[in-house]
Amino acid sequence: MQAQEKILKTSLELFFKYGIKHVTMDEIAKELGMSKKTIYHFYKEKDDLVNQLCGFELKNHECKFEEINKAAKDPIHEIMLISENMRAMMQNVNPMFFLDLQKFYPAAYQRFTAFKENHAHKLILINIKKGIELGVYRADLDPEFVSRLRLAQIDMLMFGNYFSYEKISFASTHTIVLDIFIFGICTIKGHKLFNNYKKIKEEDQ
Repeated sequence: MQAQEKILKTSLELFFKYGIKHVTMDEIAKELGMSKKTIYHFYKEKDDLVNQLCGFELKNHECKFEEINKAAKDPIHEIMLISENMRAMMQNVNPMFFLDLQKFYPAAYQRFTAFKENHAHKLILINIKKGIELGVYRADLDPEFVSRLRLAQIDMLMFGNYFSYEKISFASTHTIVLDIFIFGICTIKGHKLFNNYKKIKEEDQ
């Protein structure tokens, strides 16, 4: 692994665990077993590190979502695979990571916002339209509104600070919100398909 990639990987692990603001460049250097001078050779300051890290991670997510789109059997399967990917990430994330990103690192947060608008929104919109065509999503839905609603739900979880994660985990909260969203937009055909993927029998609900 190249030095620059190693710095990004280790920094992300620390930021996910403690939040961005609470991790210093000294702590990153110590965790890496390298000098701060080496880190500053690639990143002129912490803001630059966070900004480039955000771009690196968003590019990885873009590639991952494209892979999921190709592998998915149908729109419901696609949204569930994306959700599983997000849940796996959220299991290792301190919610302070997203709040710190929004409050203290505007350049990185702007990259996230641009990704949401230019990539995530497009994928969700295509998913909703395809689901309607296949009869697994309700025909009376406004695709643009529903795609925006889903983005708003993700924003609420990451940046809204509406929930206390002491009694329920960050990842579990995401799963509950997704379930409510999918059941709300699905037809009976879609409900059955969703339940089948989750291995739930209708009488178990």
